[in-house]
Amino acid sequence: RALCVKETRQIVRDPSSWLIAVVIPLLLLFIFGYGINLDSSKLRVGILLEQRSEAALDFTHTMTGSPYIDATI
Repeated sequence: RALCVKETRQIVRDPSSWLIAVVIPLLLLFIFGYGINLDSSKLRVGILLEQRSEAALDFTHTMTGSPYIDATI
């Protein structure tokens, strides 16, 4: 119990510890919560074609035909 009290006091006193102990985990929770969202429909994606090869054109055709991706070329 004494260790928990000591660590809590140290976190409250030091602003950088406050950032590491509270702010960063909350930020990561928000980021990963958004990333794990399984309701992904019409994701906006930009495609830059540097070479108009057959493989690149096939890839862009596949992306534009997908119901889940809104590709801009």
